[in-house]
Amino acid sequence: MAAHTASVPSETPNTDVRGRWLCVSVLALLILSFAALRFGLRPTGWSTIWPALVTFDPLNPDQIVVREIRLPRLVGAMLAGASLGMAGALMQGMTRNPLADPGFLGVNAGASMGVVLCILLLGITDPGAFVWVALGGAFTASALVFLLGGGNQANPARLILAGAAVSALFLALSRSLLLVSQQTLDVYRFWVLGGFDGIDFHTIQALLPFFAVGIVTAVIASFALNALMLGEDTARGLGVRVGMAQIMIGLAIVILCGATVSMAGPIAFVGLIVPHLARWVAGADIRWMLLFSTTLGAVLMVAADLLGRLALFGGNMQAGVMSALIGGPVLIWLVRRNGVQKL
Repeated sequence: MAAHTASVPSETPNTDVRGRWLCVSVLALLILSFAALRFGLRPTGWSTIWPALVTFDPLNPDQIVVREIRLPRLVGAMLAGASLGMAGALMQGMTRNPLADPGFLGVNAGASMGVVLCILLLGITDPGAFVWVALGGAFTASALVFLLGGGNQANPARLILAGAAVSALFLALSRSLLLVSQQTLDVYRFWVLGGFDGIDFHTIQALLPFFAVGIVTAVIASFALNALMLGEDTARGLGVRVGMAQIMIGLAIVILCGATVSMAGPIAFVGLIVPHLARWVAGADIRWMLLFSTTLGAVLMVAADLLGRLALFGGNMQAGVMSALIGGPVLIWLVRRNGVQKL
């Protein structure tokens, strides 16, 4: 028993330990970022990366691959991973449920419904055009979850139940509509796997304000979330306006996840697994958890996208599939190491 306890990091590691782990995670992200710019189906040299970023030559094929294809994928993967990691930490902290996932608020289901309607009714088949309809569907579903969950009087349990109901409804409607059109099914099937194929800086630029607002809202909400994790009554005793805090947390989750799903499709496991890794190295303070969830989420997403582009997986494995392949074993390892009660 003593040996097992000694193997589990303290719930409140000191600042020096956190700082070292943060440096390790940032260093891992930098290494993976350079690898993501270097490796792919088309071989390019390390010497191509810096000129492509600083003195771009539009006539050089290798620099075009690095600057116009791999760099947008890298930025998109970093934004998606950081946003999903942060949203997962907020969701698990707000609901006090270690198995909570941002998708519980109906974000993925609403975005999927928006994409299906866009393909079926408007005939749009370009995944780059799905951004705004997916974002609108995500916000619509989340607003419905909030209203069904009790509005300003919503509590975590009611929100989860409402989210499960709305998600089931929207997914059922989406699948029913997919049976109507084979073309809709073919286009949707590619988008729903989740990935960064075809992403460009125009899409990233359009969604960047949403990511920025979501991150700022999450940081502000984190100051109240530490108190909320002690219970609503305790939080009120500490002067926290519980209803307003929950609205801000929910808004941050919806914006971060909605922007990510709009850009890359629904990506599973990142919002679930990353907060556990962050908690393992950062302790219970939600502000440190958010910081680590941001960096570790970006690390996981960049790694998933990079692995999917290697020849081992045929060079075209979607990042959403790879994130599940990576996240599943990691979650099993955490459960076996720490036990369910430690999650």
